[in-house]
Amino acid sequence: MKRIRTFIVSSIVGGFLIVVPLYLAMLLLLKAMASLAGLVRPFASLLPNWMPAENLLALVLVVLLCFLVGALVRTRVGRSIRERAETSLFDRIPGYAVIRSLTLQMVGQGKENVWKPAFVEIEDALVPSFII
Repeated sequence: MKRIRTFIVSSIVGGFLIVVPLYLAMLLLLKAMASLAGLVRPFASLLPNWMPAENLLALVLVVLLCFLVGALVRTRVGRSIRERAETSLFDRIPGYAVIRSLTLQMVGQGKENVWKPAFVEIEDALVPSFII
């Protein structure tokens, strides 16, 4: 009975951790497309009526903007801008530095070798943990 309950709870939590970020990403994408709809409306009127041109052009514009920002961040100037914004803006958010450090340590890109990832057996299950 305990294994069934553990399976159900872990399945719900696992599904939640997958579905919620996808849902939030889709909401953010749709919100960005809606905010750009007015900008692309004049161009959309040039295309045929049977085509959902306004939504399509807004999606293309959002993807293009994401590409440009991603390409900019890969340059030296972009990295310095990101680092400045991170230190002046994001580090003021409570808990941001801790979560960022923890995430970098989990993927193995952290600068510190203080935290080592490991699995610990707790109640017949392997649980991710850190050796400090």
